[in-house]
Amino acid sequence: MNNDFNPALQTEPAESLGHTSSSLNVSNRLESSRPFLVILCSVLLLSFGSKLYEIILPLMMYDITHSSVAMSSMKTAELLPNFFFALFIGVLVDRVDKKRWVLWMIGLQAVLLIGFVLFFRSGTHVLPLYYTIGFLLMTFNYGYFNAQTSLTKLTVPTHRLTSANAKLSFAETLVGIMGPALSAMILLLPDISDGLLITAGCYGLCMLLFTRLRLEEKHADGGTRPSLAKAFTEGWTAFKSNTPLWMMTVFVIFLNCSSTVVNTTVIFFAKDELKLSSSGLAVVLSAAGVGGLAGSLFMGKMRLRLGLGKLYAASILISGAGYLLLFLTDGLPVFLIALFLTGLGSTVHSVCVYSFRQEQTPAPLMGRIAGITGTLFRVGMPIAVYASGWIIAWYGSAVVFLGCAVWNLVVLLVLLRTRLRGLQ
Repeated sequence: MNNDFNPALQTEPAESLGHTSSSLNVSNRLESSRPFLVILCSVLLLSFGSKLYEIILPLMMYDITHSSVAMSSMKTAELLPNFFFALFIGVLVDRVDKKRWVLWMIGLQAVLLIGFVLFFRSGTHVLPLYYTIGFLLMTFNYGYFNAQTSLTKLTVPTHRLTSANAKLSFAETLVGIMGPALSAMILLLPDISDGLLITAGCYGLCMLLFTRLRLEEKHADGGTRPSLAKAFTEGWTAFKSNTPLWMMTVFVIFLNCSSTVVNTTVIFFAKDELKLSSSGLAVVLSAAGVGGLAGSLFMGKMRLRLGLGKLYAASILISGAGYLLLFLTDGLPVFLIALFLTGLGSTVHSVCVYSFRQEQTPAPLMGRIAGITGTLFRVGMPIAVYASGWIIAWYGSAVVFLGCAVWNLVVLLVLLRTRLRGLQ
């Protein structure tokens, strides 16, 4: 295993996401891989369901409480599972049948969503109960996502991981455009919780799709399994010895704090200060999806031209500019531009991070490395999000947006002084 930076792993072909069918090559194109197509289609379904959930749940909490603290507390509950369980889940994913694992993870989320709807419609507005459901939803959601990362690594050649992640991101951001618009129609229905039932239905369809997945996993250990402690130690040792990977992880820790805080604050800001209706908010949020779609479309070419390090730095700058515009927002036009920039920066950042992590990690260690980095990625997020709820209550949303813009600028200046800026 190559535990240090390998420039050869960073060279990507200039592959556009918009090739016509005449340019398809059965031996090289991702579209010819049935396992990857299953993953891609599942991402479409899960992204659509998750987008409804992400928009509708905060609005449900706002309708119940009209409190920024309650909304941030719900978001904090959703972040905690990754912090507490990501390491353990990563070890388990490397040891289990990943197909069965994702079926369980998706199915349990569907059951919890149906339970959430039943409680909401019965008038059982007990916030700790809702926080618990949100906690469990994100636990199983991360269980699925970790396995999806491993499955992508298993089904895609190393030199095509950037292209694969860009396609997955394209699917997510395409839903980011359509999902809010469809949410707006759902929000016009008599009961807002109908959106969660549709999400549960999407998850059920995704389960059926994954039953079609055919994949042989090869285990280098010949079928023997080390203890959980030893398995984790192997993953931790590999992570520590990979200097570029842990350096990037440190920067992600800080950047995730600002992005998550902004994503939570935007909804409260739009509802409480811009006075947008729920349906209007759902449509307006599609601007972030348009930005993400733009980033996904040109990701391969941008990496080839700039290199991973400079592209990663550019994503920080773009996101920071979006946060600054949110601070300066005095009407809908500026708000839309700000959302576009945050969506663009977030997508480029995510594709850079996930592609680099997959390129640097051997398949047998993918679950553990994803678990370790996933935990570290979110170390500061629960505290930052919970604190932001109180800051909004005391000082307003503008302070949060300005603070996040300054935060990104400081992180960018530090990044430019490290070896990460030279990654290709």
